[in-house]
Amino acid sequence: MKTILLGLLSLSALILLTGCGEDAKTKEYYDAHLEEAKIRVQECKKLEKSNEMQERECQNAQQAIFDNKQNRKNIYDTNENMQDFVRKPTENPYKQ
Repeated sequence: MKTILLGLLSLSALILLTGCGEDAKTKEYYDAHLEEAKIRVQECKKLEKSNEMQERECQNAQQAIFDNKQNRKNIYDTNENMQDFVRKPTENPYKQ
């Protein structure tokens, strides 16, 4: 009787603890920790199988890296944004 009770208690504790895992890290977390996002993406590429939480983390890390690249491109895009600051050649007033 004790072994059955102990077995049921162990089984119920295992079931309860299985649901108490960490949540997937959000995109906002990876936005603030880009180096960790890059490492996570490399780890994700090596995974053969992944669970739902790992897939969400991989997607969040990839999205954070992608958004960061898009923001840098828009800020430093010199072809469109800097045209007003480019010195334009003046005509030579002495040329006839």
